[in-house]
Amino acid sequence: MKTPVSALPFAITFALSAAASSPAQANSASEQLGQALTQSSVSAHFRYRLEYVDQDNQLDDAFASTLRSRLSVNTGKAYGVSALLQVDNVSLVGNDNYNSTVNGKTDYSVVADPKGTDINQALLRYQNDSGTTFSAGRQLVNQLNQRFLGGVGWRQNEQTLDGYRLQQTFASNFSAELGHYYNVNRVFGPKGPAADQHGSFNTALLQWQLNPAHQLAAFGYDFDFDNWAARSSRTVGADYQGQLNSGAKLSWQLALAKQDDAHNAPLSFSHHYHRLSLSWALDSVTLEAGQERLAGDGQSAFQTPLATLHAFSGFADMFLTTPNSGLRDNWLQANTKLKDVALTLAYHRFDSDAGSSKYGDEWNASASYAVNKQLSALLKLAHYNADTLAVNTTKVWLMLSYQL
Repeated sequence: MKTPVSALPFAITFALSAAASSPAQANSASEQLGQALTQSSVSAHFRYRLEYVDQDNQLDDAFASTLRSRLSVNTGKAYGVSALLQVDNVSLVGNDNYNSTVNGKTDYSVVADPKGTDINQALLRYQNDSGTTFSAGRQLVNQLNQRFLGGVGWRQNEQTLDGYRLQQTFASNFSAELGHYYNVNRVFGPKGPAADQHGSFNTALLQWQLNPAHQLAAFGYDFDFDNWAARSSRTVGADYQGQLNSGAKLSWQLALAKQDDAHNAPLSFSHHYHRLSLSWALDSVTLEAGQERLAGDGQSAFQTPLATLHAFSGFADMFLTTPNSGLRDNWLQANTKLKDVALTLAYHRFDSDAGSSKYGDEWNASASYAVNKQLSALLKLAHYNADTLAVNTTKVWLMLSYQL
């Protein structure tokens, strides 16, 4: 079960109390608190999803019908301090013929959307005019393209972190972020045995906007898992994104990283990662080709346990864990828009990094449509053809999102 949100720093409460220590200060404090209340907002978001999974094995086909209801309360600022409280509820809507990882229906394929109610975010945030932001509490953390750290927004129950984050903008084109977190609230919550991962998770991110056409980032992650020692590691890397000029049709991304064992990891390892993609916009069509490599040596491989994994290596989620022989994902993708419908078609070829195993290939397709500013719809399909890894798998999703 998820751990409670820790007590937020007493220093913030002390500062607000001290502000009212004299009549003049009391008036000022009253004004600040009144402003915080008048600038507060409440919002609600509803996301209904049908997910169908058909695997070529002994498991029964899964059919999940779930609704995520989210209530968010944002306060205005008082002395630079604001608060966010966000509560999620995931409910079944009719059909529950699927393995949610906690409902005991192990005869069905997995759809990792267990029902339950949980505090998704609960934090205090301090901001000043010097570009400093300090956040304490349970929070959503998305860095860069979320390949190493992200909120897994695709799942009905998001991944959030309990801890502290310091963000500083030094100039219009340079920023830094440091984070220390002690618990990961994973997508398998709120009551599942894998709902939490305790430990010490330290993150660092530097970002430079070199000019309108070129961006550079450097990052570091030190993960020390209490009960998942195989994922304890230290990763450093860089990410570069560019285009010919600010209005060019040709753009690219190059990311490099190195990962080593750390802390209580049971094996010694040192693995490399790279991602290279090239995109070309042709009128209303954007074409992309790319390769991503997560190295492996047969005993261990480059892993990204806190990433938004659904966004990488195909929609079918066959590579949430990198095989010990590593992974090479070569893909082609096309994006276009027909009237108001956004369309995507992609093909992936998956092979091992060590040796010559051909894992399989996968086709992905999606169509999304914004009915209006509040309502949107999504249809998405994935079909994985297995060679030497896993089994043939087909997944279909239909999703409706409504924002109040």
